[in-house]
Amino acid sequence: MDQSPGAATTPLSTARHEYEAWLFGPFRVHRQGAPLGDPRGGRAAARTLLKWFLLNPGQEFRDRELAEVLWPGGTGNRANRLHVTQHSLRRVLEPELASRQPSRFIRSDPNGRYWFEPADCWWTDADDVALVTRSARAAHRAGDTATATECYERLLAYYDRGFLPEEVYQDAFAPFRAVHEHGHEETLLHLLRLHRRAGHLYEGLTCAMRVLDRDPYSEEAATAAVEIHLEQGSLTGAVSQLEQFVRTLSEDLGVAPSPRLLALRERVRHAR
Repeated sequence: MDQSPGAATTPLSTARHEYEAWLFGPFRVHRQGAPLGDPRGGRAAARTLLKWFLLNPGQEFRDRELAEVLWPGGTGNRANRLHVTQHSLRRVLEPELASRQPSRFIRSDPNGRYWFEPADCWWTDADDVALVTRSARAAHRAGDTATATECYERLLAYYDRGFLPEEVYQDAFAPFRAVHEHGHEETLLHLLRLHRRAGHLYEGLTCAMRVLDRDPYSEEAATAAVEIHLEQGSLTGAVSQLEQFVRTLSEDLGVAPSPRLLALRERVRHAR
């Protein structure tokens, strides 16, 4: 299940588990440090099923719910297709399983319910993102700027890879994607504030511009960029950035400059 032989294979976390899975960037799974192959025939549905299980550990799903994830709007005997798919996935995850031997992870019952039990054997980068996010927030609240900055930088290393890019058109994953999109934006804003507080002009400006690339209507990022240009002595950069932002608000949204932007425009005018 490794689609990127040249990709980094070491988790950002220092923890090591029997299985490691990356959902940011090209999806890949390692077992004891070695990449797993694809399910027989390169079955795409088995890969999608594993992604779904990893994002919903321990949660029970009816067979029809999983079938809708794998083949949305499909017809025919999807229950049988699901049975074949989960069997294929079990074999690639645990090739040593004897015939009819139950999987350690993929569970089911006679009522057509399926669930995934990681059993402390699995590490995923999505779980690490949640862990690092909690650490970043705790450090931020405690005023530990260095640790908070380090954590937010680690989060960006994940977010920059993109979350499940090969499933971008799969609606079932949209809620997870929305959470990580929001986390990406929040991480950049937190880093922007931390760098500004520490007087890191270049890093702060980089964060501000990255926020604006994602959200061209972010007044906080635009204001920070203008103010950093002024601190750097780049009046031309400040004027250009401010006027471009005001023009974007007007042309795209029909919004007039806020009092804060008008005050900033006065600062820039007096700096000339």
